[in-house]
Amino acid sequence: MYPTLSEENKLLLIDRLEQSYLPATYIPSEYLPLIIPYAGLYFEQDNDYNMLSQHIPLGPFSLWLHDVFARKDIVLCPYAPFHLWALHFMYEDTLRAVTFKTNGFTLEEKECNLFNLYADMHRVPMFAGQKILSFHINILPSAFMQLAQRYPGLNSLSNKTIHKHSSIINEKPYRINAVCNMLIRNIISCRYIESQARHFMERCCLDLFLNFAMQDAMADEIRIPNEAQSMLYHEIFQYLVDHPHMANNADQVAKMFDMPGVKLAQIFRQQFSVGIHAFLHMLKMMLAYNSLMQQSVSLRDIAQLTGYKTTEELIREVEKYYNCNIAALRRSM
Repeated sequence: MYPTLSEENKLLLIDRLEQSYLPATYIPSEYLPLIIPYAGLYFEQDNDYNMLSQHIPLGPFSLWLHDVFARKDIVLCPYAPFHLWALHFMYEDTLRAVTFKTNGFTLEEKECNLFNLYADMHRVPMFAGQKILSFHINILPSAFMQLAQRYPGLNSLSNKTIHKHSSIINEKPYRINAVCNMLIRNIISCRYIESQARHFMERCCLDLFLNFAMQDAMADEIRIPNEAQSMLYHEIFQYLVDHPHMANNADQVAKMFDMPGVKLAQIFRQQFSVGIHAFLHMLKMMLAYNSLMQQSVSLRDIAQLTGYKTTEELIREVEKYYNCNIAALRRSM
């Protein structure tokens, strides 16, 4: 079914034809803090390496996390068993892939790429002592085209020229910005299970694709900030994340940080690949959803906390954003 490898060559399945998860009792105790409760688990270990893989099917998305530690020099051999697109985020170290039919490429730490992958084998050397976290969201190309019809922000990616061989779709790699890091942290730290987890994490995956699409569309406009600018942008971002319950709008935030609203909007799009209004709404929806998943909190209190005039308006907005039924989710708690 899958390629058979030996010795220093280690198969890394980018996706699988069928899922056959391991019970958590098969996972070494030191890996247990890394496990997402809703994820299906795989674990491989020999004298050369350890690899914990976690998989979560989320609507059109297939989410994978691979924690890999090399005890000795090895060659990871990523393999996709069918044609897919993979939005890939690289953490903890940098690796060099050597076997695309085009030139080799580098998987830089804290960078992201969108891959068009066929059923090919690739080679990615890892040296002894290296550790990586590979986080990727897979989607069938046909499913992506359908998704782009519902979310116009994805149109720029759906119109890309696709090669007949495995390749990177974006022309250059992009940095993992603060919004992507926040969304990925929300997925990795998610303690929900079943439908509560699925709706929340599926929306996070969609927002990661939308963020990447904007970063790709605005690539020529993005400027690397100097140290003082970076500190200011981080301060603005962190303030918004730390105060999601406040009924901020862009003008209020601009006044707070003593800058014109137009400049703040421009900065936010360039640095975080999302409009500030969309980001404020994202934070508001996360706060509302997480509050709604607590049975002890009343709908009226949540509406007041998140700035909605009525509970009906609150429920309508959250259900639209997360494509869910709040009454059903609260009953299942």
